[in-house]
Amino acid sequence: MTLRILYVEDNPLVREVTSELLAQDQRELVARSTAEEALDAFRENAFDVVITDVSLPVMSGLDLARSLLALKPDVPIILASGYALNSVVQKLGPNVRTIVKPFEAREIDSLISDLCAARAS
Repeated sequence: MTLRILYVEDNPLVREVTSELLAQDQRELVARSTAEEALDAFRENAFDVVITDVSLPVMSGLDLARSLLALKPDVPIILASGYALNSVVQKLGPNVRTIVKPFEAREIDSLISDLCAARAS
């Protein structure tokens, strides 16, 4: 089964490098540069997990997460940030996790696996 990932990052270089990290067999990656573009993509397609930068222009990654959860409360979301967000994220529910940037492939892969396993059970 193919895992569909929506990835949101406004920095073109970071988006390109991280997209390469995320690209694997059994994964389909859709990358967007703004929360607004990501929200449109999410409304039009089914995704298994969303990974978003927190610091985005106009609509933040946190606001995007809230909007996505309003549309689909069980969607797994990973918020990527350079700083800790634990208290804010806890309020968003059990399907939202954080990862500190910069992260390594094994870290994000492990988090994706954990979220998808939790959702399947």
